[in-house]
Amino acid sequence: MNYLQSAYDILLKLVFPNSCLCCQKISEEGILCEDCFNRLEPTAKKNCLQDVHFPQFIDAAYAVWWFNDILQEVIHQMKYANRARIGIEMGKLAAASFGNNVCNSLDCITAIPLHKKKKRERGYNQAGWIAKGISKRTGVPLDLQVIKRHVYTVSQTTLDREERLQNMENAFVTSRPLNGLKIGIIDDVLTTGATMSACAKALKENGAVHITAITLATPKTKI
Repeated sequence: MNYLQSAYDILLKLVFPNSCLCCQKISEEGILCEDCFNRLEPTAKKNCLQDVHFPQFIDAAYAVWWFNDILQEVIHQMKYANRARIGIEMGKLAAASFGNNVCNSLDCITAIPLHKKKKRERGYNQAGWIAKGISKRTGVPLDLQVIKRHVYTVSQTTLDREERLQNMENAFVTSRPLNGLKIGIIDDVLTTGATMSACAKALKENGAVHITAITLATPKTKI
């Protein structure tokens, strides 16, 4: 066991050198140094569904932090710098921050899926790694196969609110019956809710009864 733990610690240091993701200072705290971690801006961690532009098919929505320059750098590193395992650590931090009360009624959690073409381009789905971290911290079962994206869509960042909704229409399909399940959907940032709503719609059409959207961040000023 000690040998395995030592090997794991060495591997972890290779993946996460002892430097902060944002300021590159030497850090023993983890992926963020204490100063940068303290610059994260926690939300009230309450159900923010009333602030989501497209809440259809979503029953509850939670974001852990307000989107700021620290989270922007973390998410950029996670998505585009081939450092997927950052997602696990951020998922654990997120779950520890809002506690088990958000997840304790869920039957499983999943992640907003990438289209297979986008996944080949990026190599991984960052939302899936965040979901893994949340699952590890809360003990809620993880099911990343329950829903697929079968339509290749353009980036939501280039679209206005209505275009985002149209872009996501019928983009997702489920893989099996979900009769009576309560499911949490994980993503990095909650903006208009168009992607979450489309994903929730597909899950509910196949039998899910309650959908909770959970993200690391949400902007203070909605698009």
